[in-house]
Amino acid sequence: MSSPEIYKGWIIEARPVFCVEVWNAGGKCFIPVHNAKNAKEALKMAKRWIDMQMEEEQQNLEFNDDISPDFDDDDMPF
Repeated sequence: MSSPEIYKGWIIEARPVFCVEVWNAGGKCFIPVHNAKNAKEALKMAKRWIDMQMEEEQQNLEFNDDISPDFDDDDMPF
């Protein structure tokens, strides 16, 4: 990691970033992993990211289950 410097009013700093490529049914995705010390740690962090995505997806499914099947979004005023 480089020392921060100021350039045209911006503080800039170079940092190493691992790019982890993942695939699922939706296709492939690139996850930039900051602050990993090595590739093994970057993969561990990417797995945590995947876990968070799956938890969020599950929460969205549960939220959608709460919506009445009679709900008609054509009646929404916006």
